Formats: sequence, structure tokens, C-alpha cells
Amino acid sequence: MKINCSVIRFHKTGELDVLALENVTMEDPENDEVLFKVDAFALNRADVLHYQGFHTTVPDFPSRIGSEATGEVVKVGNKVTDFKVGDRVTSIPFNTAKYGVQGEYAVVPQDYLTKAPKNLTVEEACSIWMQYSTAYFALFHIGSVKKGDYVFIPAISSSAGYGCFELARDAGAIAICSTRTSVKKEELKQLGIDHLIVTKEEPVEKRLMEITNGKGVSFVYDPVAGAFCDEYLEALSTGAVVIIYGLLDPNPTLFPLVPLIRKKATMDAYSQFNHVEDIVKLNECKAYILDRVGKGAIKPVVSKVFDFKDYKKAYEYMLSNQQVGKIVVRVNTK
Repeated sequence: MKINCSVIRFHKTGELDVLALENVTMEDPENDEVLFKVDAFALNRADVLHYQGFHTTVPDFPSRIGSEATGEVVKVGNKVTDFKVGDRVTSIPFNTAKYGVQGEYAVVPQDYLTKAPKNLTVEEACSIWMQYSTAYFALFHIGSVKKGDYVFIPAISSSAGYGCFELARDAGAIAICSTRTSVKKEELKQLGIDHLIVTKEEPVEKRLMEITNGKGVSFVYDPVAGAFCDEYLEALSTGAVVIIYGLLDPNPTLFPLVPLIRKKATMDAYSQFNHVEDIVKLNECKAYILDRVGKGAIKPVVSKVFDFKDYKKAYEYMLSNQQVGKIVVRVNTK
């Protein structure tokens, strides 16, 4: 079965204008692959790094883009055992240049798909895996975060930040979050964020120590890096873990050897993509997240939904940093 459809691709790295909507012919899925019709896909900062050429996934030109989508299975490979035609599925991000889901149809190996949770909308269902799997491995496999721990989550208005907040709170940890300005402060408070630091208006180290009653934070989930690290390193508790998972500050991140030694702390150059390659760990993550989503303990926040033809406007909106939560593009409007 050959399917002609439109997908987003790029033929060279660069800025947003390298992305284009192109007609392609979808091949039948091979072996463990699943072909599905995309209803909606979500945008991530990783997608921007991908088309710019700065992501761990190296583009294979002409390269498709995107890793989170929800849709209906239309055909499966001959070794697929977990899915059948008609199933509603949602995809999990993983490190490969061969696949991309931003388009009318997508192909993904069955290991990186799950059934779409029935208690979520289409837009919500395509918004769970990047934010929750990234936070899951960081919090529980690297950070060993437990009930009562103080967790610092900068850039809380991003879906990744909010996903970490939800999982940390669900596990009984005490989340301290930050945002650059007070523009989103009230909206963030309405999402249940009790401890919020406005970094352009408040001294981060001082506020962290005040909130923790002088104990310091045992885990940091930092997408900013660069010079921002200096604002919280002295507020770490002994044995703390710092996760660097993004580069919102374009300046180099210097390794803070002395502050880390003083606190017996560690700093991890982290990517979710390095963890989902372990299928045992991946299946553990799937079970955990699907359980918590299914029970309503965690639920993604969708900031704004765009039509497929307006996908570049969706990227522009993400780059403007106006959002609180996920940005989604709806492909199938039926």
C-alpha cells in the first residue's frame, strides 16, 4: 500500500525557513514498524535543535522532523505484535534520523509507541512522552528523588519543566520552580505551583535557601545552563544532583569543579534519548507514566493548538517563549 501525503522535511540545517511542507510517498512499514495516520503532533525544543543541527540526532537529508504524535494505525510490519490496524497510538521520542512524525502519516518502531490514553484528548495524548519520559529518567534513575526532597525546576513554563514538576510532586518531593519574569506568574500559580522564583527580580540562591529552611536543594532540573548555574550552585545540599538537559543560555557552560566538590555534588550532561535505547528501562517508564496518566495523577497542559498549514506559526510561537505548556499542531481536523 503506497500512500501519498504531505510531511515536514528539511534538506539542510539552519533557521526555521529550512523547514518545508513536501509531498512524499510512504512505504509499507517493515518488520517491527507501525504506519499510522497522524491526527496531531507536538512541538519540542529538541525539534528546533534538530533543524539547526545542534541535536544529538544527526539529520539524514532530506530529513523528517518531530517525535511526538497521536494517530490511528493503518498498517503494521510482519513482526509487530503489540498493535493492530485501528489502534489509537502515541509516539515516544528516540534518537534516530530515519523517522519523523510531523506530517499526515508517520512510521515508528513498535517499541516507541503506546496506546493513546483514553482519558486524554488527541492534543493531550501527543504531549505526554517527551516531557514525562525526560523527567522520569532524570528524577528517578539519576536523581533518586524521593518523598520530602527539595527539587529545583527552572523554566517551569516549558512543558519539560511542568512535566518534571508534576512527577516530582506526585512522588512527594517539594518542587521549587522559577520563571524569568512575572508575566506568567499568576498563570503558573493557578497550575498549583506554590514555590515560584522570578529570576530577574529575586536572588535565586537566597530564595532557595529560604524556601528549604537552609537545607538547600538535592536535585536541579536545568534547561538553561550557561551562567545561570552560578545562581544556584551555592544552594545545593550535600550530595545533590544537577541535571543539565538544555542550552537556553547560548553561552558556554563552564564545569563548576570547586562548588561541586564542596557539596559532594554531581552534574550530569543529560538526554532522555540516551535512556530510551534501553528497552527494559523504556518499558518500565511506559508502565509508570501510563499508570499515573490513567489515574489522573498527571496531565499535560496544552498551551495552544495550530492547524497543519500554520506549522511555522506554531514554531514561531514556541520560539517567542509565550507559552505555558505544550504547543500542538492538529493535522486531521475531523
